[in-house]
Amino acid sequence: MRIGLLSPHYAYNYGAVLQAFALKTHLRSRGHDAVILNRRPAYHCAIPSLSGRMARRLEVLSKRRSFGAFERRFLQPQTAPVVHEADWEQLPAFGLDAVVVGSDQVWRDDYAFTSFGYNMFLDFADRCPQLRRIAYAPSLGKESWNSTPEREARVRQLLHKFSAISVREHTSVPILRDKFGVEATAVVDPTLLLDAADYTRILGIDTTPRRRVAAYILDYDADYAAILDHTAHATGMPVSTIGVKSPSGAASVLLNRFRCMTPVTEWVRRIASAQYVVTNSFHGMVFAIIFRKQFVVFMNNERGAARFKSLLGMFGLESRLVAKDSDCYTDVLLTPIDYARAEAEIRRWQAHSAAWLDAALAGVTKEKQP
Repeated sequence: MRIGLLSPHYAYNYGAVLQAFALKTHLRSRGHDAVILNRRPAYHCAIPSLSGRMARRLEVLSKRRSFGAFERRFLQPQTAPVVHEADWEQLPAFGLDAVVVGSDQVWRDDYAFTSFGYNMFLDFADRCPQLRRIAYAPSLGKESWNSTPEREARVRQLLHKFSAISVREHTSVPILRDKFGVEATAVVDPTLLLDAADYTRILGIDTTPRRRVAAYILDYDADYAAILDHTAHATGMPVSTIGVKSPSGAASVLLNRFRCMTPVTEWVRRIASAQYVVTNSFHGMVFAIIFRKQFVVFMNNERGAARFKSLLGMFGLESRLVAKDSDCYTDVLLTPIDYARAEAEIRRWQAHSAAWLDAALAGVTKEKQP
């Protein structure tokens, strides 16, 4: 089966590119011809001003070794670019049997419509009525949905055209049922469809253990700097920070846009080889679990706390989630995770999610949770 995958694969975000890679890799391992639908924002490709085009070029060059290299090597094959709505007229030529949307926060009410209108709800698929429409683990990001009545009505209409719907958080299941009248099944993030051995082999990374703490912190500030200093003291190990430290002030967004970032494979390697992981990132947490690391994750309410609670609840690891102002984070970090106990739940959810996707592609939907 030839399957088009729609997600923010183009984003300069570790989780976004790794979930796209994982879903494509998983489907290809099942014998499918999976291809990335190369939907990109107009502000990436169709920039009217010279200064804007120069800034975009500088941004691309600054990320060439990190995200650019990963996309060229691991996020292939891709369709022809789709930048404007009219570009979807190419859809029949892509020769698809099904389209899968997800994962990441593509159904979050304050993110979903910004760049692509209703594309993440597969409105463009009307051009090919025979296409099977499937949602694999899109995230609503929050425990609620708030939008205009007009937008809600359009989303309801589109969701009822799906053959099968799964979501990444348990909290999204009743939202879709009550607000939109559709049934959904909770599944794991696509990155969890692969094992540590898959990432090590395919990405070619060295996971030799190193005596250090890997820290991947979003929205880095003085409080997190103090937390990492205390972590180094408590563990007696150096802390290796991954990614960009955002400076304070209004200049941070501009500076980070043009700053070089850690290559994606190196990001995975740093987590895989660390003894401990400290993060406030959803996918930082996910990869700590994939590589069975001792970790602590700080609640990130602004970016969506439901994501953390749902996944940790699946695996019985809720105790690893702490508030930023908590004074017990090092106690949590230094309390060993009994992965022998969590293993059964991790494997159960992996098997359930893979089976759900197989059934959805085959045209047999199953709503039962493991």
